[in-house]
Amino acid sequence: MNNLVSIAMCSYNGERFIQEQIDSILSQSYTNFELIIVDDGSNDNTIKILEDYVKKDNRVKFFQNDKNLGFVKNFEKAISLCNGDYIALADQDDIWKKDKIEVFIKNIGDNLLIYSDAILIDQYSKEIGKELIRPNGNLVEGKCNKAFIFYNCVSGNTLMFKKELIKYILPIPEKITFHDIWIAFIASTIGTITFTEEAMTYYRRYSEQVTKDSKKEYKTISDRLKKKEKSYLLHAENLVNYCKEFAKVKNIDEDMKNILDIFIGHYSNYNKGYFNLKMRDYLKKYKNELFAIKREKTRDRYIKRYYFKNKLLKIFFYSI
Repeated sequence: MNNLVSIAMCSYNGERFIQEQIDSILSQSYTNFELIIVDDGSNDNTIKILEDYVKKDNRVKFFQNDKNLGFVKNFEKAISLCNGDYIALADQDDIWKKDKIEVFIKNIGDNLLIYSDAILIDQYSKEIGKELIRPNGNLVEGKCNKAFIFYNCVSGNTLMFKKELIKYILPIPEKITFHDIWIAFIASTIGTITFTEEAMTYYRRYSEQVTKDSKKEYKTISDRLKKKEKSYLLHAENLVNYCKEFAKVKNIDEDMKNILDIFIGHYSNYNKGYFNLKMRDYLKKYKNELFAIKREKTRDRYIKRYYFKNKLLKIFFYSI
């Protein structure tokens, strides 16, 4: 098999790490690929770096946006420029294992999409000692679209899909804030997805500690509760937007339509506190599908988090 693989990468002020990522891609054991890089208005040395790669390797194709699109629409553009039988997505600051494409090609089979977990590394490319999803979460496979309503285990920088999926995923709806969950939902709705047991991507988290520290910066208990409540409201708004877009997908079954209708009604009134028995019944009925990404022993706890609407109960259950 010697199918063309397109690798869609988006860049933005990536001079610090992008060379290491591109080098890992150009060194792949599977060589029949094109690397499509779309820059979203970098003002550092990124563009010069990319221009140099174009001169060195004819597999590298570089495009510049006239205006900043944001990372979701930029990935949409990059995907639309791909010519391959398979499309893989790449972030500018990660590193790929040398045989990533080869392993994916061998294992995708009849599935529309294949992905893997990712090994976390720091700013010095040193392994942090854990993976992005496991061991605290699960990877999912098959026709498993219900698993992507609340959570996502298919990180964009770890996936590859067949070209026939493009007509279903593009354009990415305006209110979808992350392209990877949209792609995973569509792929597992109209077909099936799979994963490799071996993590094939090194996922860089060079600002992780800063993020952790910022979460602890509360002046008072009241301030902490207000920030939590604001976070919950934003989560509810995003969930409603996602469910509305998922509901428009032609291939969803009746069970999914009913689930999405219940969730949209529930979270559209998230600022009102109440106990939703119908929501609870649906969560219990589809517990193992909706929370498949979570460990089995923790799923009942997540059910409590999603059907209790009273503010004090929300704060309690989100803190345990």
